[in-house]
Amino acid sequence: MHLKLAEVMADILDVKVEEITRDTVRDGHPTWDSFNHLRLVTAIEEEFGVQFTMDEIESIETAGQLDDMLDGYLASAA
Repeated sequence: MHLKLAEVMADILDVKVEEITRDTVRDGHPTWDSFNHLRLVTAIEEEFGVQFTMDEIESIETAGQLDDMLDGYLASAA
């Protein structure tokens, strides 16, 4: 998992970076609500210079999914 992604997620979700793993689940996390989900997506888009589609944004359920999506975007940009 990208360290910078974990740092962004930890900042938005107000947890320690070590608490963010690929298995961090949106529905199982007390601060990963709909508002923070949008804040998270916006922060990731700004940090990494990517833009997710609405379908992708709605489908995100885990930090691992976010990491994989980000990998796909970064690979296609290289």
